[in-house]
Amino acid sequence: MQGLSDLKQNDWIRASRKIGLVVDCSKGKGSHCLIIDLKTNRKYTLQKDLYKIVNEKIFKKMLNWGFSEETILDALK
Repeated sequence: MQGLSDLKQNDWIRASRKIGLVVDCSKGKGSHCLIIDLKTNRKYTLQKDLYKIVNEKIFKKMLNWGFSEETILDALK
């Protein structure tokens, strides 16, 4: 698996869909995507250009939403 510093927006979109989150990239004019957990109505915005620190924040956010580290890493493969 690639490290967190190598992840792109599309990697997070694919992983989010694999673990059951809704991804909406249709709103707005920019290149951001909205990730929604329908069970809790929590939302997080994925920007286009991601850096290691942002990838770590996304990873921690998914952990806070109740997904296990193993589930997230498997979805990112």
